[in-house]
Amino acid sequence: MSQDNVVVGRLGRSFGVKGWQHLQSFTSPPDNLLSYQPWFLRSHNSDKWQRIEDYEIQNHNDGYLVRLAGVEQREAAQKFSGSLLGTPAETLGKTADGEFYWHQLIGCDVLNEQGEALGQVTGLLETGAHDVLQIARQQQPLLVPFADPYIIDVNVVERRIVVMWPSEWND
Repeated sequence: MSQDNVVVGRLGRSFGVKGWQHLQSFTSPPDNLLSYQPWFLRSHNSDKWQRIEDYEIQNHNDGYLVRLAGVEQREAAQKFSGSLLGTPAETLGKTADGEFYWHQLIGCDVLNEQGEALGQVTGLLETGAHDVLQIARQQQPLLVPFADPYIIDVNVVERRIVVMWPSEWND
């Protein structure tokens, strides 16, 4: 059972009484979620992934509903609410030069133009206006817009991101 999965979605609240529940895609575009197979499920209180062998999926408004095999009642579906949906990284496909997946940025060292270490990327946020790097530091966390002119260079091979973020902005 793969433990090296990339999170691509999350199971949401129940829908109806027959075991269906909302499926939130973390992919862009959201339909990409359907092409990444196999799927693995990890409940919010576990670190183990369990392969999903069988499920039904249907369009609903601007998203999807899913019903896992053997889940035929609302109460059974509620037990899976909040569970993460993952797929092995190799199923995502190769990226072109200069392109990368968000999960490849997690753990990258972040340096400013002066070569000062700012911390490591712990996550990314979608804000609507632009994405934001979440950077862990010994002091307080740092949020840096993932947009021009702040991002100077991203090198996922060397696990390094250079940003325009002078040290006086850290105070």
